[in-house]
Amino acid sequence: MRRLATFAVLMLLLVLGGGLTALLIDASAGGTVLPVLTQTVNPDASPSLVLPWKAEQFFLLVGFVLFNLIGIAATIAVIVWLIDRGVKRNAKTTVASTASGTKLPSS
Repeated sequence: MRRLATFAVLMLLLVLGGGLTALLIDASAGGTVLPVLTQTVNPDASPSLVLPWKAEQFFLLVGFVLFNLIGIAATIAVIVWLIDRGVKRNAKTTVASTASGTKLPSS
């Protein structure tokens, strides 16, 4: 119970500190919580403005990455399934041959 009270006091202290920081920032000339330095007014060069061509390129990149990841996952799943199938088939062959008394050729 003492740990929970300590944790609650620390969280309250963090929230109050954040609130005071936000109040001090609002009182200053900037007026924003995060300080932003404008590097350029050209929207093509801005990292924070999303233009239609930037959004299209991002959408194409995400689609390409997802398509390739799904393809990789499907390929690995097929390979693991084939390996598992071979292991099960060999286990059945081994059990059947030992039950019948025949000896398998050694490799």
